[in-house]
Amino acid sequence: MRAVYKKTGAGLLLFFALLLATGVWGMKQAYAAAAAPIKVAVDTQWVSFSVDPLLDGGSTLVQMRPLFETMGIALTWNQQNQTITGQKGSMSFTLKVGSTKAVLNGKEIKLDKPARVVQGNTLVPLRFVGEATGGLVVWDPKNREITIFSEQMLSQLGLTKEQAAEILAKNGGMTTSNPPKDPPGTGQTGSGDEEKAPASPVKLDKLQGMYVGMRLDPGGYECGGACWDYYTFLPGQKVVVGEPVSGGPETIDCSKQACSAYSIKNNRLTLDNGKSYAIRVSAKGNLFIEDVQLEPVKPVAAHFKLSGSYVYRGYSGMAGANSASSAWEERIAFQTDGTFKSDNLALGTLDTGAGTTNSSSGVSGTGTYDISGNTITLKFSDGKTERFVFFVHTGKDGKPNPQDIQIGDRNFYVDND
Repeated sequence: MRAVYKKTGAGLLLFFALLLATGVWGMKQAYAAAAAPIKVAVDTQWVSFSVDPLLDGGSTLVQMRPLFETMGIALTWNQQNQTITGQKGSMSFTLKVGSTKAVLNGKEIKLDKPARVVQGNTLVPLRFVGEATGGLVVWDPKNREITIFSEQMLSQLGLTKEQAAEILAKNGGMTTSNPPKDPPGTGQTGSGDEEKAPASPVKLDKLQGMYVGMRLDPGGYECGGACWDYYTFLPGQKVVVGEPVSGGPETIDCSKQACSAYSIKNNRLTLDNGKSYAIRVSAKGNLFIEDVQLEPVKPVAAHFKLSGSYVYRGYSGMAGANSASSAWEERIAFQTDGTFKSDNLALGTLDTGAGTTNSSSGVSGTGTYDISGNTITLKFSDGKTERFVFFVHTGKDGKPNPQDIQIGDRNFYVDND
């Protein structure tokens, strides 16, 4: 059973905690080769548009009325002078179709793009939505989804917009208090951090080894707040998509796991089972698959031992937002003598297409552990043995940080707070 994480505002705090714990992973995204329509949600409610959001020279424009009315903002349209006014509580704004200026709470602000009419509907730049509503905008490039967390939601979760923005700015987050100025799909995320070049640029015709990347799951419905995508490239033009069933890449046995032959053409990674993924190498030499920046998994030093109490936190359905939502934490304490003690440990793989699962059953207990290559073996005192991918995340100084580790699809870290 998962333990409920009893902390004020658990849902969004856990969302930010995942960002804090994962450092630079997954914070820079690439363009989608086959762009699907952008979806927009306010808190946990999807917004239905008659005109899809569109991209224009570095800005995202969205249909104004359904979005603002979902957020409780009353709109008035003046046909004669082509102006729109909005009002909610003490907030008010006025903007004119075709103008790059608007008045927000009595102050003139500049718009990235002027409001425009498309098929009889008014579209406004998304950045203005963030400014006018005071909401926090999250862009999920993997799924081409924008989530606007309202001031009410942030208040319920115990955070101000400024606090959330500050946390993300300090820790390489992809989200800012305003939506990204560059359109989703250009690789810009609004965090202000530059994509870092790898030690060795990736070459698509010489892919080898395991790559992993993190993408955000703001609602927590897919994988508890953060999803980890694994791709392991093997000799003979074969690839395993998803976490290996019995540990690190060195444990892969194609007679027991789904290994697919693949080809790469026109920025598409195509498997022999018919599945296809957008793939490219950025100008700086990083590998991107399906909008997610991937990093090579580095082998762990021989005889590596852990020391400390590690925690993984997750949530489902934005904890506190509705009765079906929940939040939890899993803990495991490692000793250098090769023993561990777990609490609510419920490890499992991230299914990214291989169709494989592997999990312990949410146990609390003791046992021994061993780390070899990129595999951690957990032997529980009840006789159960589990094996998972294991690696150490890189810190901001570019060196491995033993307080920040990956076990399967879970990012565990030492919580110093």
